[in-house]
Amino acid sequence: MDFVNLLFIILTSGLPCSLLALGIFITYRLLDFADLTAEGSFLIGGVVCITIIKNGGNAFLATVIAILAGGMCGLITGLLHTKLKIPKLLSGIITMTASASIAMLIMGSTVETMFTNVVTLSYTQDTIYSLFFVGGVWNQVIEAGIMLVIVLVVLFLLYFFFGTEYGMAIRATGMNPQMSRAQGINTDLSTIFAVSLSNALIGLAGAMFCQDLRSVDVKTASGFLVIGLASIIIGETIFGKKTFKNWIISVSLGAIIYFVIVNFAIRVGFPTEMKNLLYAVLIVIALCMPFIKDYFKKLFAKKKEGGLESVNN
Repeated sequence: MDFVNLLFIILTSGLPCSLLALGIFITYRLLDFADLTAEGSFLIGGVVCITIIKNGGNAFLATVIAILAGGMCGLITGLLHTKLKIPKLLSGIITMTASASIAMLIMGSTVETMFTNVVTLSYTQDTIYSLFFVGGVWNQVIEAGIMLVIVLVVLFLLYFFFGTEYGMAIRATGMNPQMSRAQGINTDLSTIFAVSLSNALIGLAGAMFCQDLRSVDVKTASGFLVIGLASIIIGETIFGKKTFKNWIISVSLGAIIYFVIVNFAIRVGFPTEMKNLLYAVLIVIALCMPFIKDYFKKLFAKKKEGGLESVNN
């Protein structure tokens, strides 16, 4: 039973972060846009969703509005960069910085303690998961199942969209903006749309994650940008990126692997107060994994060549 509980903890943490990783993937990999808005849109998504439910709103409507709120964060970042010519990195930092204050304003009417800025749902208020609960251990299965369905639907829609003409235009914008403009692609519009789509997915991830916790505070999103980046790199290194379909599935699975590693470290006695250090170490390892993989490939190739030479002699 302890293993089963651990499995559900990994899934309910990892599946929302699969969407986070996919959102960051759109800007970081496809668009070549160093977007730091992620933590801001994750926070806004969670705050908007939980606050609406706390005030008696429908959980599904709250989740949809959270998606739009995350997309709005991306829209602001995209406009700052394309229309005001603010550098990509700085545009994301500006939006991310402003998000904490906006989140506190949204939470204002439901903050339970002015010193902690926490909004918590009562057990009579339904999330998108608890609406389907039947009681007992099945609740965990249902929650993980709903998360999995959402992730699979998003994967299918992304695969379909980026195979369309406009989706290919966005990918072309990321690969070569000058050539894309020469081909008649409005690169500014493509950038704004892609950054908005990216952060809409991250807003959805925040809404799903906070509904699982049944609470949100201004520190909820801390460290999630690192988690998303690490998930992308881990997924690409372990599962590869031969085709676009394989690539987005790899990114999704990378988030699950990330939480397997984190939970294993905690189970073997790693102090929980050192989690941020663990996150930093993991992303360093993830960044080094491609080089380690290439090193061992070359090493095995040399050994193979050496073995063939000895046989020939």
